[in-house]
Amino acid sequence: MIKIHFNSGKIIISMALCLFAIVVTLYAWLHKDLMLKLASTVWALAAASVFHLRIQQINRYRKGIAALTIGQDMLVNNSALEPQPIPWADIDCFVTGLYRTSSIFIKLKESSLLRKQKTSRLINLLSFIDRNLITKPAHLWIDIDVINIRVEELVPLLNQKLKQ
Repeated sequence: MIKIHFNSGKIIISMALCLFAIVVTLYAWLHKDLMLKLASTVWALAAASVFHLRIQQINRYRKGIAALTIGQDMLVNNSALEPQPIPWADIDCFVTGLYRTSSIFIKLKESSLLRKQKTSRLINLLSFIDRNLITKPAHLWIDIDVINIRVEELVPLLNQKLKQ
């Protein structure tokens, strides 16, 4: 079993950037016209969503939970908001270079293999933009921004494990 851990420094920097974005958008909301208020509201919700994800990740880091666990039978992606084990038999390939340039998408063989999970209302609220504007489920993205490995090292490792 291979465990790849979170990088707490990267998580904290991302959290600080999210807080900065929220402060700037709140300032814009208080002092600008209606169109800017609407745009800044969407921006603040997106920053809050990312901030919530980072809180989950830093809590997992503090508990000693690995960001990725590469086991014999399955891959567990704890870098997502809702971690979910994915059996190797269900994975078709790993895709990079999509619109999330610092993430790896786990492409499944069949979309029917997506498992619906019950989530709290807060998580549903914070992932509203993700659920309605993005076609690829959030739990199938490996967040490279916050883990202790580069894409160039992780993709060959995952592909090697997938071929076994």
